Amino acid sequence: MSNQNNDVTEGFKMTELGPLPEDWDIVSLGDVFREVDIRASEFRDQDPDKLPVLSLTKNYGLMLQSERFGKRIALEDISNYKVVKRGEIVYNPYVIWEGAIHVLERFDYGLVSPVYPVLETKTERSTPYFLDPLLRTPLAILAYNRFASGAVNRRRSIRKPDFMAIQIPLPPLPEQKVIAWVLTTVQKSVEAQDKIITAARELKKSLMLHLFNFGTVPVTEAEKVQLKETEIGLVPEQWELVKLGEVITFTKKPSNVDIPECISFIPMELLPVGASRFTNYKNITKDELRSGIYCESGDILLAKITPCFENGKQGIVPASENVFSATTEVFPIKPKTSRIKQDYLFYLLEYPKLRQDVATKMEGTTGRKRVPKPIIDQYLIPLPSLEIQEQIARMLSAIDEKIEAEEKRFVSTINITTAPTANSAFSTARLSQLWKTVTLCRHVQWELLTCGLCYATFCPTAGHPY
Repeated sequence: MSNQNNDVTEGFKMTELGPLPEDWDIVSLGDVFREVDIRASEFRDQDPDKLPVLSLTKNYGLMLQSERFGKRIALEDISNYKVVKRGEIVYNPYVIWEGAIHVLERFDYGLVSPVYPVLETKTERSTPYFLDPLLRTPLAILAYNRFASGAVNRRRSIRKPDFMAIQIPLPPLPEQKVIAWVLTTVQKSVEAQDKIITAARELKKSLMLHLFNFGTVPVTEAEKVQLKETEIGLVPEQWELVKLGEVITFTKKPSNVDIPECISFIPMELLPVGASRFTNYKNITKDELRSGIYCESGDILLAKITPCFENGKQGIVPASENVFSATTEVFPIKPKTSRIKQDYLFYLLEYPKLRQDVATKMEGTTGRKRVPKPIIDQYLIPLPSLEIQEQIARMLSAIDEKIEAEEKRFVSTINITTAPTANSAFSTARLSQLWKTVTLCRHVQWELLTCGLCYATFCPTAGHPY
């Protein structure tokens, strides 16, 4: 791995890998790893037939084959499979350059493909929980690509001697342990946050199903709702059934509106999915506008092309005095009657059942299918009273606010793509703030793995598990 930089901060030294803390060493992977090769037929600690058969993935590490593929795909005869134990690192030599290298954390023992090398750390020098994230950093991936060879791109492999010769930065063992502890602790927090977002999204889908079928009554009282049979199934007795075209209109540019020199443009990539309601935009000049469709503040922009429509892309044009234009791959829609509330219309267009029904009627070639405007016009929808519409929109909006808050927190910490320079020192104050917020991002991980930390002042006295 190489990261040359001629500017060295105090407390750092210049090395062939770039600036590193003065007390860090440069070692080869062969200095910190030894290969272990125990086959299932030789394993005596447990019955090998009862060991989990694991699959190595680049994103999720070592996981059960049955979880990844829905079934076990290993051969009936597993005697030649390799045994891996907790704390050992496994890599796939054919796709290691994609990041297919991970430590086993989830199980005490497991079985992996015979083609995967299994590595044991020399504990007197290193801990696998520091080496694990280090071996998936961009510089490590560059090193794998440099050594990988093969005629077919997807089957380029790295030879064991080349892998073991790769050089890495190595801090003192106590600092390795604290860095590993920090990264593991905050990663667990991020995973928990992701579960909260997923659960909230699923709750929203379930709530939509209930609200658009039974109204705002509690779930426990759904059976008491008087329903009537309609062309779209059962709906509450007091609700109307109308075609969307009866209550919406597609915005058209008025003849008396001139396109100014500066336009607020909404491309497809700025159209939100999920909890965010208002779309972002960018200001461009009239000359930069190659194509677009006129839209106005308050319009609901509904994506009409695959896969954006199926993915739920839609947003509301924000309030502004600007003249707006959007990608031609959206329908600008607004209520044309007081019978329907804009917020209710927004959530109705987001309703998964509507999306699924309309998606079956898209036209065009594979990959470029679009929703025909008449399909939207003719689609039948349930229309409750304005009071019920407001209640439905308010309930779904409350969930959206929760999801959006969690997503912003998640994105701001995970999706930071600008890595700092290797000599940007990590102050104690920043580390303390990191611990307080308990968040993980690539920026933070990079700094920890290349700059280290003042573990004596940062680490809580309770200690860490490594």
